[in-house]
Amino acid sequence: MHADQLIRVLIIDDDRVDRSLYRQCLQQSPAWEFEFAEADSAIAGLEIARAWRPDCTLLDFNLPDMDGIEVLSRLRGGTARLPCATVMLTAYGGEELAVRAMKAGASDYLPKGRLSADTLPHAVMNAIQRFQMQQEIEQQRSALTISERRYQMLIEAIPQMVWSANTEGRVEYANRRWLEYTGLALEEAAHLGWDGLLHPEDRERTWRAWNEATGSGSTFEIEHRLKRASDGTYRWHLVRAVPLRTSAGEITNWLGTGTDIEDQKQADKIVLEEQKLKGLGRMAGGVAHDFNNLLVCILGGATCAMDTLPPSHPAQNMLRGVVQAGELVADLTRRMLTSAGKGNLSIASTNIDRLVRETCESIQTSIPRTIHLEIQGERDMPPVKTDAAQMRQAVVDLVMNAVEAIGEKGSGKISVRSTVVEIGEDPVRTGEFTPASVPAGKYIALDVQDTGCGMDEETRNKVFDPFFTTKFMGRGLGLAAVHGFVRSTGGGVQVDSKPGEGTKFRLLLPVALEEEKESCACV
Repeated sequence: MHADQLIRVLIIDDDRVDRSLYRQCLQQSPAWEFEFAEADSAIAGLEIARAWRPDCTLLDFNLPDMDGIEVLSRLRGGTARLPCATVMLTAYGGEELAVRAMKAGASDYLPKGRLSADTLPHAVMNAIQRFQMQQEIEQQRSALTISERRYQMLIEAIPQMVWSANTEGRVEYANRRWLEYTGLALEEAAHLGWDGLLHPEDRERTWRAWNEATGSGSTFEIEHRLKRASDGTYRWHLVRAVPLRTSAGEITNWLGTGTDIEDQKQADKIVLEEQKLKGLGRMAGGVAHDFNNLLVCILGGATCAMDTLPPSHPAQNMLRGVVQAGELVADLTRRMLTSAGKGNLSIASTNIDRLVRETCESIQTSIPRTIHLEIQGERDMPPVKTDAAQMRQAVVDLVMNAVEAIGEKGSGKISVRSTVVEIGEDPVRTGEFTPASVPAGKYIALDVQDTGCGMDEETRNKVFDPFFTTKFMGRGLGLAAVHGFVRSTGGGVQVDSKPGEGTKFRLLLPVALEEEKESCACV
């Protein structure tokens, strides 16, 4: 307070002589000026305190209507602190009473016998200064609490996972999103570390990047897969962390965020897959077109030669071999064009359940007896738009591919199942299958699942590539042709496979619209 400022002092004491003594002691101070209000009872003093708002209250402990401790309680009025500085005065009482007064909120405690013009003004001013200092501390603490609450609300509101870690990478704080995703409590996270969350293939490069960042003090940034507790799947995250430093520049902690980029990764994968298939399709289509041009000359020349030469001519057998080989190549070129999505299709509304059952029955004798072929489907499913002949060939290719995955000498099960599914607006589907980009709508999902050897991720990513095969001898066009054919009808193909856990192919076939059903007879 300024030296020229009047200081309000409320004196609550039932002894008139004592009140006069207090006034005289304060009025003799050369440094400060005081103005006074007096009360001879606790009730009167409380009323004056509420109306007059003193800077300091000189409070006698022994009052006729209540003691000073109760007066302090009523001054607080249920709040955490007193409205002004208070000095407790008493003619009797020792250290125990002083402790009680200070715990009740008094700024100071003075025996009446030690009061003088030298001590009382200083005691009053010291009490006011302590009270003001306490107010400032409480205001700063309140502001800090509000700031911390806002920071916590911000951390909890953002969609990213937020965490802080020590220089060794052990998590010390995490927001609710991080805790829910990992399924860990903070204590578990600090104990287990990141290894239990990271995909095994990402651990080495993650720790290498972390050590580089902590060693140089630069920003840590990496894309890696983290395990989700709810279903045990690994999802891609972009993780960034910045160092927190002392004023001397020493790193004490790291503040990091984790952003789920799984959908973005899957979308990028679809785009890359589309681009790759288009490139391979253009190549296969170009090769097939050139083959067809050559085959016209070869087959035409061989046929003409056969018609010209007599039937008994020795060259007839060789020419027949040329024609047969040419027809096989013609079939190969048709498959190549189909894999490129450029085959000549005869689209009609088709009953897929009946087609699948008839096709599977026709190839039953080609399947080893140790392999059980099971067919499931709803007989009242809506028809699909497809080429019936190509669809039959697709079913044959998928079933025979499953037979080869199990092995002719092995035993297992192949399940062919058709169901109706709805595809939403989002083109990215993760779930149990790799994503397939198809328009929203109703589809027949034709699943061909086997209990064979399964595929690793590298093989699974190439399974639809033209000429890719895992067989010792083979053309590698079966699955590529299936993929190209289904895509050319507006559908999509998905695959789910892991080594030792079998494989499931899913064909998504568009359901025929009402006008298409009316204009096309079901095959």
